[in-house]
Amino acid sequence: MDKLTIEGTEVTALSPEGQLAQMPLANWLARVAPARIDTQGVVLPDGVKLIVSQGRVTVVVHETPPRVHNLRWIASDSPAPYGPGTKYRQVRVALPYLIVLAVFGTDPNGALSLTSSSECFFRTAPLTSGDAELFYPALLNCSRFAPPAGHPLSWICTEKLARARVVTGKTANERIRSGMRALCQCLLETGFNFSSEHHEGSSWFTESRKVDSRIDTVENWQAATEQDPLFVLEVPWLEVDESLSGVIARTFKNLNAGPPSLKCAADLARLVFNSQQLEPKEKLAYEWFLNLA
Repeated sequence: MDKLTIEGTEVTALSPEGQLAQMPLANWLARVAPARIDTQGVVLPDGVKLIVSQGRVTVVVHETPPRVHNLRWIASDSPAPYGPGTKYRQVRVALPYLIVLAVFGTDPNGALSLTSSSECFFRTAPLTSGDAELFYPALLNCSRFAPPAGHPLSWICTEKLARARVVTGKTANERIRSGMRALCQCLLETGFNFSSEHHEGSSWFTESRKVDSRIDTVENWQAATEQDPLFVLEVPWLEVDESLSGVIARTFKNLNAGPPSLKCAADLARLVFNSQQLEPKEKLAYEWFLNLA
């Protein structure tokens, strides 16, 4: 029988006839598990433009084209700024391209769950590459953390997320589709209030009000929408310093989702030894980003 030996950074193969061959471990791993483009049985929800995975984290990038939305917006005479007692009204405003980064995590058995780290951004053109620029969304409930280090740049408040829906299904296909539906419904349909201003410091609506007089109040936004729904493609929205790929890389870093380092035989052995339990640092990070409470 052929014999394969992994020692240090080299892989050695010995044939029954005594023929010996060697190659670097990194090159061998690249041949064993080459990069591939494959949704692995997931039927992509309408609007999904990109899926990127690293470690136990998967980011699903969803795009909604410019359109007029009917939103539940906090009323000017609301007795409460957020939570019980908040009074809402219906507003009809145009939004540019709406980009949602739905962040999923996987447990050691590979089951997907929507995490509490999803983000939202604006664009004035459709996504065509990972280098695409992003703008902060002028929306209540999209939070600005100060300082931003270790936090999402434009966090979607998930207080009203339909949590029972995000774990629906036994397959990755079912969980991604149900998670996306629940997240988009939470963002656009559950009501915009001043929760971000009270809990995270500010919302990107509050931060964006000075960029253009047509969106400095929701009343002006409605009036501008009636005149020209596509005006939102001309507004100088606040720019994000990171590209789409940069924001995704930042998410992976925040969630300690780096790929395993496989450079030598010891690294491969560690995968076997750790197969029954997560390392302490990984376990803490995993519990943090899967926490939906």
